[in-house]
Amino acid sequence: MKFFTSIIFLFLTFNLNASEYKLEKVISGLNKPWGMSFINDKELFLTQKSGEILKINLSTKEVKNYPHNLKVVQPHWQAGMLDIIYEDGEIFVSYTEDRGDDKTSTSIARGFIENDSFSKIENIFQSGSSWNNIHWGSRLMFKDNLLYASIGERGYGSVAQDPTSYFGKMIRINKDGTAPMDNPYSMKEDWLPEIYQIGLRNPQGIMFYPNDSEIYITNHGPKGGDFFGKVEAGTNYGWADVAWGGIDYDGSIIGDGSAWKEGLLKPIYTWIPSIAVSDMTYYGGDLFPELKNKILVTSLKAQRLISLEFDGKKARNETTLFEKVGRVRDVETNSAGEIYVIIDNEDSGIWKLVNK
Repeated sequence: MKFFTSIIFLFLTFNLNASEYKLEKVISGLNKPWGMSFINDKELFLTQKSGEILKINLSTKEVKNYPHNLKVVQPHWQAGMLDIIYEDGEIFVSYTEDRGDDKTSTSIARGFIENDSFSKIENIFQSGSSWNNIHWGSRLMFKDNLLYASIGERGYGSVAQDPTSYFGKMIRINKDGTAPMDNPYSMKEDWLPEIYQIGLRNPQGIMFYPNDSEIYITNHGPKGGDFFGKVEAGTNYGWADVAWGGIDYDGSIIGDGSAWKEGLLKPIYTWIPSIAVSDMTYYGGDLFPELKNKILVTSLKAQRLISLEFDGKKARNETTLFEKVGRVRDVETNSAGEIYVIIDNEDSGIWKLVNK
């Protein structure tokens, strides 16, 4: 009952007031962009669902395509080239891979850059194949030189509890794709050694929080139950035994209707109804002092950029910074404290947050 009460409280305190911010378009001509990763204050890498990996200069407006041979499924709804991380002259991307016979996989590739192009790019991880065309995930984050990646459950529900499947899991791998020996299940029979956390549905946001050096994710619930929560070794968020306060799209009850059960990890913050929560980032810059130390969260369905106060345990005071601009897919900041977003539209671009 306490968990439901907290959800109701969060819903009632949801702030929809218009803010003092607006968006300034800095790059045009993009096609359904999905992920960004800064190289420096003015350059970044960006993925498009249609399969491109682009290097973009925000000052000169130069857009350079990095050709590759990855078998990216042509975009339909959720599929395509997904997240990207630039790390010390290397690129890591997650994407929907065509595995043949209409089967697809959430896969991760590592690319080596030489002379401003790929000298090599190849898979280091494949999640397993499925005919279902939903819920690939996925976001990428490095911590202590290890790669954390979120994998969706591909619409199969209870497979998120299966230790022999990557679907519905957080994985942790080395840069070459091997499993670290200290992963929580690396020594357990019948468990895939890359698995770090289980019980997820469709996790599409990830963030490193410098105040406690921990990683946090966002996860799509069904009709209700989107959440923000911690990535913690050996824990279980419970999908599809629980739905975090949501119900299925046809109105039916998921599991026994519980939002949480003893032994499961509790989400920190939950959205009911769902907002289709996507990526997020911590803001530590000085350009917007009123946002300093807050979390910036993107929303697809609700078309918002949201700020949340967070102290490592509780999130509160949700505020809408802007809304009704399209499906806000990703938000990133550079070392200058500038805030940039991308919108998941066909005729899209990169926008910069500015004061009105």
